[in-house]
Amino acid sequence: MVSFPVRGAFVGRAAEVAALRAAYTDPAVHTVLIAGEAGLGKSRLVTEFTSRLGTDPTVLVGRCPEFGGSGIPFAPFVSVLRALVRQLGVDRLATLLPVSRPALSRWLPELAAKAGSAEADVDRIRLFGEVLTVLEQLAVRQRVVVVLEDLHWADDSSRELLAFLVANSAQRDLLLVGTYRPADSEPMRRLVADLRRDPGVRLVVPEPLTRHEVGRQLAALFGREPEPGTIARIFERSKGIPLFVEALSGSPEDTPADLSELLLGAQAGLPPQTQALVRLAAAAGSPVRHTLLESAAELDEDTLHRALRQLIDRQVLIAHDTGYEFRHILIRDAVYDQLLPIERKRLHAKLSHALAADHAWPGGDHAGELAYHAHAAGELPLALEASLAAAATAARAGAYTERLRHLERVLELLDRVPQTQVATERLAVLEQVVEVCHQGSIVERGIQAADEALLLVDTDTAPERAARLFHYRAGLKNQSSKGSDGDLHRALELLPAHPPTVLRGEILAELAAAQVFNGDAASAETSALAAVEVAEQLDATALAARAYAFLGLAAAARSGTADARSGTAVAYFEKAHAAATDPRTLLTVVLWESAVLVAGGEHTAAIAAIQQGLRAAHETFRYAEASPILLVKWAQALTALGRWPEALALIDEFLTEQLPPLSKAALLLSHARIRLAQGDSTAASTSADTAAGLLSDGPWARQYQLQLRTVRYAIAVELGEAQRATDILVEALSADDLAVHHHEVWPLLALAARNAEAATDLATVAAALPVTIAVDIAHRAVCAATRTGAWHDAVSAWRALRQPYELACTLLGAAEAELAVGNRAAAHPALREVAELAADLGAAPLSATAHRIADRAGLTLTDRTPEPKAARPTTFGLTPRELDVLRLVAQGLSNRQIAAELFISGNTAGVHVSRILTKLGAATRTEAAAAAHTHHLLDTDDER
Repeated sequence: MVSFPVRGAFVGRAAEVAALRAAYTDPAVHTVLIAGEAGLGKSRLVTEFTSRLGTDPTVLVGRCPEFGGSGIPFAPFVSVLRALVRQLGVDRLATLLPVSRPALSRWLPELAAKAGSAEADVDRIRLFGEVLTVLEQLAVRQRVVVVLEDLHWADDSSRELLAFLVANSAQRDLLLVGTYRPADSEPMRRLVADLRRDPGVRLVVPEPLTRHEVGRQLAALFGREPEPGTIARIFERSKGIPLFVEALSGSPEDTPADLSELLLGAQAGLPPQTQALVRLAAAAGSPVRHTLLESAAELDEDTLHRALRQLIDRQVLIAHDTGYEFRHILIRDAVYDQLLPIERKRLHAKLSHALAADHAWPGGDHAGELAYHAHAAGELPLALEASLAAAATAARAGAYTERLRHLERVLELLDRVPQTQVATERLAVLEQVVEVCHQGSIVERGIQAADEALLLVDTDTAPERAARLFHYRAGLKNQSSKGSDGDLHRALELLPAHPPTVLRGEILAELAAAQVFNGDAASAETSALAAVEVAEQLDATALAARAYAFLGLAAAARSGTADARSGTAVAYFEKAHAAATDPRTLLTVVLWESAVLVAGGEHTAAIAAIQQGLRAAHETFRYAEASPILLVKWAQALTALGRWPEALALIDEFLTEQLPPLSKAALLLSHARIRLAQGDSTAASTSADTAAGLLSDGPWARQYQLQLRTVRYAIAVELGEAQRATDILVEALSADDLAVHHHEVWPLLALAARNAEAATDLATVAAALPVTIAVDIAHRAVCAATRTGAWHDAVSAWRALRQPYELACTLLGAAEAELAVGNRAAAHPALREVAELAADLGAAPLSATAHRIADRAGLTLTDRTPEPKAARPTTFGLTPRELDVLRLVAQGLSNRQIAAELFISGNTAGVHVSRILTKLGAATRTEAAAAAHTHHLLDTDDER
């Protein structure tokens, strides 16, 4: 008979415990993932680590159930939050969530009673943000360690929430610890590969025990030194897996040929009723609730308790808060694998009957579990009904992939269950599939389901159902770069204009967006105006805000004078701001507005809008999603305004963030332009080459491919590589999509014209290019001036746009033109302004060129002498950005508040705080703030 030790010896894990302890004390680390095969001791390692922390931290544990995809969505996190309610009470938990009607009410009924039920339309990111807020707010008061066990069984939604927490964690006193088996979950392996790019994530991989460590474990188990031969046999048989060492230690001289037989040995000698109970528990999966075992076992209370006590004493089962789990999942697998198919079916039937008899059915949290057992038992009508209920539960929780999985089972069962036993229609299920695919961006399956549903729907009797399907399919096609206009037009044909409906307004708004991006600004304006009319009739403010934003895009793109277009677009965006009464809608408006403002040369206004958008992104926990676009626009605006030190600092800081490749490439191109203008062609070339490696050949990257060619052309010209410059220009201008990307082509044409490029007929190319914004007009004026010598219009255009570098380059061209006709008096002030602008910008090559031309013409340019800067006292090596962060730390702001104030991510704020503490030798934020005041680190120049 095998009996597992009550608590096996813990040996051979000093390095792993040290790694966990180092992560716990390192403020830059927020996540540790422990990977290893079954039986290696991952959970025991975590238990030892947390037990050695004493009472300092709050430790919260959540386990992924074995049938994670069939159970409660977000199961490990629900367990963590429910444990927190038990520890703190619902009143204190509510204080950690300063919002009304929290989305977490869907997980915690007691919170709904206290703070109000969640809104009907779940905002998934808001739900994720509330989980993060609770954990971070708790960590402000006390260190928090969240342990997530068996992540290889995690449902898709739990993995997505874990990724969100890792990406957004900003509190240095919060540590996430997860365990998983790499071989058992391809999705988890992919997620870990992504997470490891975050410098705050550590991976711990325990190795099997060595022969010496097996000997130490056996010595602890035996209470004496084992025989060398025993160590050798058990080491060879166990392969150094601690669980097998423990199991083999019970009968070292008699080891079964198969390890599963060894694991089953723990049942030997148990009464039949106890063995039946362990088989039932194996069918239920690990962990299993006491109430389910009690209901399904059909044992009287005394017999049940006696059987459970025997299994716990043998260390087959371990008790926890609400039920039991197997001592190790390998034991459960061994028990279940030995069952005959008919035995499994009977056990699953007992479990499904117990679940169906529960007072919470129909519905309830365990509908997914019921669906699993009913399906395994062959009780298909019950499985269908439970799968529908589980899909509804997943919908309420905002778990898209889990809802889709349950709905797919319903579709499968609809073909197998007699129609007389089915209370739902296939079309209704397909409509739900399309809806959840649209919500979760599950594109191909969503389009496929929409195609099937549209074949079943009767457009004459159910036009709104058909219109909704066309609307969803259009959105899915749009995500796959397929044309969506046809579906949107068909949906509008099916919906009457009166009475107005939100669905019609949404379709009109999306049609306006599609039309503006297809270049049909006039139609886009018509559609957007119709959407505004619907929104105002229904008081749908979010719809109105988006529709006004699309009007702004259409106004910026349509024909007419640039000034008129700009004014109209700005007016529409002002109305969009007024209608955007929630941060999420405001963020959507700002994303479009910033693009229009930067493209149109309204860079100061663009920066203000971008900062507003980043604040909204923080407020809605969408910083990781929205910041890449906004940060690129911010860098471009600063570059154009000549605020190069700010631009370089922003680029350097945000290139360390986990940005998409396209965003990194865009930032690197701005970096290359500035460094080239400052005279560092090597740095410019490095940035351009790095950007090239990040850019794909897809349509979204096309504008940046053209910008890359412009930068590389400028570098070649600066280095005197005339043939290379010509080759770049000829290749760029030979494309057939120049008119589509004319904003990017005009700068290249103007640069080539200033450099007297004769290899290409620039005038012909320029004549075919559209001119839709003030920046296009300025570039066109430069191209014209190089041919006619009339530079006044070009100078005026750039001066109006307040772009100092472009203005200086244009003034230089004007000065050269004046000198060419002998007008030194007109050239002199132009050259003097060029020199002053170049000095202010730090554009050394431009300054040198201006002085060289002036010297040749016998003109004197006086360099502006910079004012001497007062010496700063020591700052302990703190960078200007770290001083900004320290100032906010001294004001008592949390990392997340600092991030919102400085428009950076929470992770970056946490890294800055950690570096500040290290440089100041401070253990806490309070000590850092005291040091800042003591050493006058935050004094302004006037205060020194």
